[in-house]
Amino acid sequence: MPEPRAMHKDAVLTNLSLRYRNEAMIWQSVMPIVKVNKRSDIYFVYNKEDSFTLADDKISPKGLANEIDWGVAEQNYSVKDHALGDWLPQEAIDNADNPLQPEIDTNDFLNLCLDVAQEKRVADIVFSASSYPTGNKTQLSGASQWSKASDNPIGNVQTAIETCFQRANTLVFGLDAWMVFRQLPEVLDAIKAVAGASLRGGMVSAQEVAQFFEIEKVIIGRGRYNTAKPGQTASYTRLWGKHCAALYVDPSPGIKTITFGVTFCETLRFTAREYDPKRGLKGAHYIRPGWNSDEKVIAADCGYLIEDAVA
Repeated sequence: MPEPRAMHKDAVLTNLSLRYRNEAMIWQSVMPIVKVNKRSDIYFVYNKEDSFTLADDKISPKGLANEIDWGVAEQNYSVKDHALGDWLPQEAIDNADNPLQPEIDTNDFLNLCLDVAQEKRVADIVFSASSYPTGNKTQLSGASQWSKASDNPIGNVQTAIETCFQRANTLVFGLDAWMVFRQLPEVLDAIKAVAGASLRGGMVSAQEVAQFFEIEKVIIGRGRYNTAKPGQTASYTRLWGKHCAALYVDPSPGIKTITFGVTFCETLRFTAREYDPKRGLKGAHYIRPGWNSDEKVIAADCGYLIEDAVA
């Protein structure tokens, strides 16, 4: 009788395939989308100082009320187009074995790459010292970095939260900073006192940190990108650096609201498709997903950056 392996010819599995995906993108949770009707325009900013006026409001029986005034300034946005594309021969569609779906897979791949680029743009803004006023940032070094001899992680984060003009409701950690912070002895000791803190495996959770600092959420940037040039050996780097930011984020910004930054968008993500019968024997399909955006800090004093939190 033939060997068992001789009774079978290898074929493509139809119920399994492998594709690496970048971990969840966080850019929209940090700089939410504001849909706009034009590619560029202006928006009004109410004068900050007006809302904090301490006015003399006394009035006599026959007197006139003291008059105070308010005003607005103008800021502008201007979106930029982003798109990626690829030609897909009809032969590839006709000859693909399950579970490959060339059209869907191509569109999915291009959108993944658009997401990586968008995440990088937002990370570069949120973790850039130039995005913050002078009093709303600190750069740690040497012994002051977390896990070093003179570190003060709880104090650093508390200062960041409270220094924001509108008290921060969101902490954004790069993964490298988060992995150190969640295991620091002083953090573990402090959070042990919080009701329900489980401290599984000697680490705190994002939910426990949010509860401890009395904020709404803790977000960790875990995404990666390939820094190597095409054709070179891949080299993967975290999209979010070794930093931490405290931000006030309104998840649905609108009229008379405040938030650290937004992503203005005139055209939401869509996929265009064209067919060229002259390409190849059967023609080819051009698949091009794209959109436009302007990532903009609109209330810089509603954020605070802890730069180089870890070495």
